[in-house]
Amino acid sequence: MRTLPALPGFLSVLLPAMAFAQTANMRAASEAEIRQHLPGTSELKESSNGYEYREGSKNGYKINNGEVCVRFPDKSTDCVNVKTDGKNFQMIDRKGGRTRF
Repeated sequence: MRTLPALPGFLSVLLPAMAFAQTANMRAASEAEIRQHLPGTSELKESSNGYEYREGSKNGYKINNGEVCVRFPDKSTDCVNVKTDGKNFQMIDRKGGRTRF
């Protein structure tokens, strides 16, 4: 089998361009879209602190348009942005890292 020595260089240019094309159509996901996409959100109960909790869980969740925040038992929080093109969802952390949601 013959390999193409230029293939890795070609892919290093092509793949980021493809990723940009995929993310260019992304928009902030609505609260309804996030809730529909995440399993178990119907089980969350709202607390007086504005976060929603599952029974027996100490982690709270706040779901807004384009964002999901988690409140941990030590009261620290972490939030991610949620983007969608209507079909695919991406989670973007505070450092800009993107993963499937």
